[in-house]
Amino acid sequence: MKRLIDKFTRRVEISHESRDVAAESGIVSRRKEAEQADNCRLECLPPEVRRYILSILNLSHLSALVHASPTFHQQYLVDRRYILCKSLEATIGCLTVEAYAVHRLSAPRNTSEFFDWYSEKCSHRAVPVTNDLTEGVASTIAGFYLRSVKPVVEECACRMLDNLAKNADDDHGDQQTIRPSQTEIMRLTRAAYRFQLLCQLTSPERTIRSSTEEKLQTLLNIMEPWEVEELFTFYQFALGVYDKVFTDIYWDLHPDNPKFDDQARPPTPDGAFDLDSGFVRDNLLEGTAIRGLTFLHTVLFQIKEHEHLVSTMQKQMKSSYIPINGMVGMFGETQQIIRRQEQPSIRDKMEADRVPLVFVRDELNRPPRTWTIIWGDTYSNLYGLHIPDEMRCWGYVFWDEATLERTGGAELLRNQWEECWGGYDPRGDFVRFEEGSLEE
Repeated sequence: MKRLIDKFTRRVEISHESRDVAAESGIVSRRKEAEQADNCRLECLPPEVRRYILSILNLSHLSALVHASPTFHQQYLVDRRYILCKSLEATIGCLTVEAYAVHRLSAPRNTSEFFDWYSEKCSHRAVPVTNDLTEGVASTIAGFYLRSVKPVVEECACRMLDNLAKNADDDHGDQQTIRPSQTEIMRLTRAAYRFQLLCQLTSPERTIRSSTEEKLQTLLNIMEPWEVEELFTFYQFALGVYDKVFTDIYWDLHPDNPKFDDQARPPTPDGAFDLDSGFVRDNLLEGTAIRGLTFLHTVLFQIKEHEHLVSTMQKQMKSSYIPINGMVGMFGETQQIIRRQEQPSIRDKMEADRVPLVFVRDELNRPPRTWTIIWGDTYSNLYGLHIPDEMRCWGYVFWDEATLERTGGAELLRNQWEECWGGYDPRGDFVRFEEGSLEE
């Protein structure tokens, strides 16, 4: 049975490629006969066995199977909620909490209640959240993952590995053959979902502007500092995508472009944007980035023509003044100082006490090797602008120890950290908490 399932799963993965290969090599009929025999064996299995097969597939394989087989499709419809929930667990595991959080926040609700729920779920990840999902919710979560999360995460991983290869030592010649591990993909996926939460929390339809920073800080307070870095790294990836787009469409949107000559000045013509102003450009970048994963997917994959890109961006570009990036933004030094003064935490005390935090192994809920390297195997609650942007460019916080060894990433990390800080520890900028000042 296991061999049969493994064989079918493998064929699902390569089916769209194998047809072309088979046609070119003249073995279409033999391959087709073999596939028909396997299909017959699978579709003749008892219903309870077919149910089990469907329940252990990840979402991509599940989708492929139910579209390829009428028998399995019918079985899927009979027990859709159970199968979708099991497939979500097989695909994203404990990150189902993040996926469900995105779904819950997509509808208007009390954000204080949401944060209470989210904090509690993040503290008890071993308890399956799929028990709380209806069939409709599970279907919505699965669809969003397949349409938006998975392809954007894979593109992000590819670009960051390319940046790592460009910046690391040339002696590591196997960089181009590296495929992200399951743990690495899970870290990236967690960052993507939390990026979506950030976008939802900053939606002008959800909250008054004055409370946005408070809500974002509450979100960050739930995370470990290296998880905040994951989020910020993914956010900067999105900024980089739109920054390139802004450069590509600069003249198309320039107020001096002759196509706007029929409009009087001032004000700036409709459809034009002053991207020469750093202030305006930064605010437009932020506002466009926080449109979320669906629009990011559209820009990355669905727009092929330049004019289509221009018209789409003219409709979707907007300014935001939260701010998120920059020295006074949510990830900047000023906000972290204010937070430590107004909301001192046990994590701050752990940092002040230099509590040991050594790398054990690559697991989703443990700090990555890069984090323990830069902080000397002790706890740090710093993130954001205390970390060089050059390190986030290649996704330092996502990669396993094995990837660092194969690519020269560890040496690159140490060099970039040394170039930024020398022998200085930026944790020294913050006042040490007096012993006993925090409640246990």
